[in-house]
Amino acid sequence: MLTRIRRDNSKTLIQHFLRTSGNAGQGRELTLGEILLDHHVSTVGMLSGTSMVLKLVKARTWHEHVKVFWKRSRTHTEYTGAQLLRSIGIGAPEVYEMGISFPIPRNALYIGYYLMENLTESGLLSLSDIQKDLNDQQVSLLTDQIRITLQTLKQHSVLYSDLHLDNIFCHPETMELKFIDTGAKRYKRRKVFEKKHRKAIRNLLNSLESSSLKGTELDLYCQSINK
Repeated sequence: MLTRIRRDNSKTLIQHFLRTSGNAGQGRELTLGEILLDHHVSTVGMLSGTSMVLKLVKARTWHEHVKVFWKRSRTHTEYTGAQLLRSIGIGAPEVYEMGISFPIPRNALYIGYYLMENLTESGLLSLSDIQKDLNDQQVSLLTDQIRITLQTLKQHSVLYSDLHLDNIFCHPETMELKFIDTGAKRYKRRKVFEKKHRKAIRNLLNSLESSSLKGTELDLYCQSINK
């Protein structure tokens, strides 16, 4: 069914979408409230009147509109990626609903949207925000969690490529981890997976390089497996 998304402050229509999962039934209207992040790949904000997060995925090229019809768009891969990660025991936000741009208007900004769990409601914060406040014990526990995550991904040949501190959410007390921007994919060809998995580890190392976690146990562990 069709979903209309409007801006909270002006009621301006952002775009129409075809809801492909989640709430069944007649068309409805969603309102984007406070914007948390707006950059070249997406707009992320609060769904007005709820604690849920609304993510609008931007089209980087016109090809991305075409990928929607083959279920290969970034909207699809992030939606299914979250399910895949949870199925192998890796933390990811619950995704409640998804929709794709339809009909595709000329110069459409977005290729799709999805509604997801607000991780901050459960006390989780991005590692980029809390890195400076972690003590040695917390870093040690964090390293164990990252080690288990990377080993699990490798065991199941699942690639999570966008691995950096902004996308890793952590509970400062329990050190529970959940991963966002979950464009995860399972690979059948082991050599292809291992090459891409090593690149993902290098992405994490690059993220650590400019953080307070450089030189810590976590950094040393990632360096040791970057071979």
